[in-house]
Amino acid sequence: MTAEVTVIGVSRLDDHLLLADASLAMAMVTAGAQRLVDLRGETRPPGLPVQIDHFPIMDLEPDQDELILAAARHLAALADAGVTTGLYCQAGISRTSTVAIAYLMVRGSSLDEASRAVRQARPQAMPAIELWRSLERLAASLPGPPANGNPLPPARPRQEP
Repeated sequence: MTAEVTVIGVSRLDDHLLLADASLAMAMVTAGAQRLVDLRGETRPPGLPVQIDHFPIMDLEPDQDELILAAARHLAALADAGVTTGLYCQAGISRTSTVAIAYLMVRGSSLDEASRAVRQARPQAMPAIELWRSLERLAASLPGPPANGNPLPPARPRQEP
């Protein structure tokens, strides 16, 4: 096992999820991420020497529930496989926190509990109102924690041509 490295600007949500902005993608790898998830809908993931999954979420746009949930399920599946993942968007504030909250909800937390946990790990976390509305709808539709402890079926990231 490698030693955990603390990098300024990178927040650790749990044993398997790091949060940051796009400029710190490689810093998350230094901090232990084995894989990255890019949430930026306005650009393609950079060419870095680490696998990057892409869930293109647009900031400040409504009705992205399915894509947010797909990203959250993907992160939960990676965590269950023991993979430490770095999650980022452009500024690491709105989309990153939205998907991090959804990830905790997929794993059984309420919206309120998940929001508090993300804000504790990353105080600047603040989902845009349109993304918060998606989280409210997801909270109303997600079941409680699965009886067997397994996450909901994983979703696949979009493949770039």
